[in-house]
Parts: sequence; C-alpha cells; structure tokens
Amino acid sequence: MVEIVDIDVNEIKLYIERSGFKQKAIAEKSGLDEAKLCMSLQGKRKLEAGEYANICGVLGVPMTMFVKPKIPEKEVV
Repeated sequence: MVEIVDIDVNEIKLYIERSGFKQKAIAEKSGLDEAKLCMSLQGKRKLEAGEYANICGVLGVPMTMFVKPKIPEKEVV
C-alpha cells in the first residue's frame, strides 16, 4: 500500500499539550490503549486510520488538521 499523506504526530502532541488535555483522557475517550497512544505520539508506532479519526473526534478537530502531504522519495537511477 502506498501512503500519500503523513499524520504529523508532533502537531497532535503539541495540540494536546497546549489545549490542556491529558494523554490518558484522550486515550480513554478514543478507545485507545494509553501505551499505544504514547508510542504513537513519540513516533515509535503508526496510528491506524480509525485511531486517528477517534483522536480527532475527541479533540473536536477536523481530520485534515494534522495531515500533511507525503513527499515522494526520488528514485535513484
């Protein structure tokens, strides 16, 4: 499967911190294990689409907020 967008987990993490939310509360409300959320926000685990949708729903933001286009790697010939 080819990925055409990246989820900017650093921006999610900053948004959570600036909004005063606790990661534990976000995890609970989104139905995600707190350890998985923590690993995802540290870039050690990829968020699945459903997890990302749930997190955005809990935060009350559109799903496009933390998405950035993926720049294709140039093929070396």
